[in-house]
Amino acid sequence: MKRPELLKSVRETLSKSGFYVSELCDVRPIGFDLVARRDNSLLILKVLTNIDALSEDVAKELRVLAILLKGCPLLIGERSGTGFLEEEVVYDRFGIKAITAQTLDNHLLEGIPLSVYAAPGGLYVNLDSEKLSNLRRNQNISLGSFARSVRVSRRTVQMYEGGMNARVEVATRIEEFFGSDVTTSIDLLKPLPTQKKETATIHGDPAMLQEFQREIFSLLQHVGYKITPLERCPFEAVSQDKKDVLLTGVGTYDKKLQKRAQIVSSISKITEKYAVLITNKDTIKTNIEGTPLILKRELKKLRGPEEILELIIERVNE
Repeated sequence: MKRPELLKSVRETLSKSGFYVSELCDVRPIGFDLVARRDNSLLILKVLTNIDALSEDVAKELRVLAILLKGCPLLIGERSGTGFLEEEVVYDRFGIKAITAQTLDNHLLEGIPLSVYAAPGGLYVNLDSEKLSNLRRNQNISLGSFARSVRVSRRTVQMYEGGMNARVEVATRIEEFFGSDVTTSIDLLKPLPTQKKETATIHGDPAMLQEFQREIFSLLQHVGYKITPLERCPFEAVSQDKKDVLLTGVGTYDKKLQKRAQIVSSISKITEKYAVLITNKDTIKTNIEGTPLILKRELKKLRGPEEILELIIERVNE
């Protein structure tokens, strides 16, 4: 299946399973393709036929964006450099979960839980260590007897009960021994935990920013925003104050800005975050494709996040 077909398949699956899906993010450079929300679950999706095509830099920005937006990054693909991906198996690329489009369909539409993941050495599952320990003790089974029955060492059993994962074939023997499920499911929709070290590493590298962007970011920082620049989004940064998050586009007023405005507006609605485009060219327009527009000279007159937000809300529907 070619990438456009994969994208179509993913969009259909998400829509059928109750997600609101953004427009395709097709401006370059591309860091993600879609965002989708269902209730409090937010997915930031990248679709590639070969998941090994995801670079470490792109993965890092996906993780940072997911943390800022309290969402979960997800990679959808068909194969890796070693062959086709297995169904119902979760892979990992630089900290991003990766699955096939069919696995996504089975999980979201058919309710098939995911518990198997690929790691060096084979396929593994996470064990419910507390349940495993209780089953063994409640049935008065010694460590040695249990270890012999599932063909592992006593030390390995102790490590399983201490939280270590297990290869799929071992987990199968354990479940057959007890006649009970002892694995835990993988939650594809769980937001990434906040990692201050990671977000700090991408925060504000002046050498990577154009002069106009640096000027705008400096103005925003001066009035109380923390700025996290992004290189592969239709917006140039995520700006945060104590209460709100702004998807912040910065650029000259041209046709490219108008195209990005349409995508940013779509992403803003799905993520339920405010968006703004800041430009340096005078115009009578107050929004583009539903994305509020603020001129640099106007920004200089605003005194804080509250005034900026008031202007953004005012201009959303003008």
